[in-house]
Amino acid sequence: MSNIDKWSKTYAQSIGVDEKIVLEDAKEGVKQRRSQLLPISQKAIASQQDVADTFYRAGVIPSKVDVKPLWDGSFTNAINQCK
Repeated sequence: MSNIDKWSKTYAQSIGVDEKIVLEDAKEGVKQRRSQLLPISQKAIASQQDVADTFYRAGVIPSKVDVKPLWDGSFTNAINQCK
């Protein structure tokens, strides 16, 4: 049994939805998502900061947020070695 099968079974039980529906939705989601490991860049951090700032200006979040401390670059060297 794969991780997606296990996850779908557990998730389906917790939300009361047929497991087959959850599994098919999960599989479709995996096909649509591009999965890539990339080193952290200032561009990525700036992009997330733009989203946070937009949410603040729109009133979705109550105060301005600095997203930079949320990023962890401890794997950057290992990711760069895999290129």
